[in-house]
Amino acid sequence: MKIAITDHRFPNVDEERRAVEAAGGQLVVGQTTDEGQVADLCSDADGVLAVRAPITCKVIDAMARCRIIVRYGIGVETVDIAAATDRGIMVANVPDYCVDEVSDHTLTVLLMLNRQVTAAMELSKQPQWAMAKLPPLRRLNGQVCGLFGAGQIGSMLSRKIKQLGLKTVTYDPYLHEQKARELGLEKVSFEELLSGSDYISIHAPLTPETRHIFSENAFARMKPSSFLINTARGGLIDEAALIAAIDSGRIAGAALDVLEFETDPQNPLRAQLVNHPKIIVTAHSAWFSEEARATLQARAVSQVLACLRGEVPYGLINRTLKAPRQISAV
Repeated sequence: MKIAITDHRFPNVDEERRAVEAAGGQLVVGQTTDEGQVADLCSDADGVLAVRAPITCKVIDAMARCRIIVRYGIGVETVDIAAATDRGIMVANVPDYCVDEVSDHTLTVLLMLNRQVTAAMELSKQPQWAMAKLPPLRRLNGQVCGLFGAGQIGSMLSRKIKQLGLKTVTYDPYLHEQKARELGLEKVSFEELLSGSDYISIHAPLTPETRHIFSENAFARMKPSSFLINTARGGLIDEAALIAAIDSGRIAGAALDVLEFETDPQNPLRAQLVNHPKIIVTAHSAWFSEEARATLQARAVSQVLACLRGEVPYGLINRTLKAPRQISAV
């Protein structure tokens, strides 16, 4: 049994190595996002763990033995799920490792936007602390937070922000009415989410349908006083249109933990976002705590091993597969 880690961002993978070796297997670790190198690394692996590495159709075609691909994280847009399904390879994620962390981070930046903390910090460096130099501040109680997606993280955020007196609404076509009532969430249309929210917080996967859904057209329908928060995936926002909307006064500002091209430090759009006075950018850190990292690593490798024992992993994405791929003995 061979398990391959294509790439990771952890201090070490000792947890994974102990688990794999205890099961009688071998762990091999690469640090590559090159498609050809990933294909070579995974060609004879029984299970694959990946973060940023592209698990494309070419990579999957090279997998002679693989029965499961697990992505370290929630999003699985780096995996060609259709190609994996065609080959009978299970694809899984770890959907519940950082629910508290991301919802806490979202709440933190929402409060920073509401209280204009960045502007107030800049003002503190001036000789005179003139309140007139601050942007308008509005009392949080009674404002509306709109959730674009109300899965585990969005639902947890809703519970937390209600304690601050905010009303929460959501646009989520997949949220059942009964569940919405249990959460105390009002379901609204996308148009109503845009026009009625003081804060919009994004908690949805990146898919062909959601890519750049927050575009020039969407910003034109938002309140000029509203803020956009993204702790999901950078590609959900047309970032050039976001900058234009803020600079023109169409919306008031944004907080972004994720960027579309965050791994490319030379991308000029990244520099504009990071240095913009009305945009808070954090370094894709919303998910992080020591506890979340440990949980992520443990639950990812445990799903690989569960699959190789003939079990169905709890984070299975392509649920049309009822059992792991069977490999003929050579």
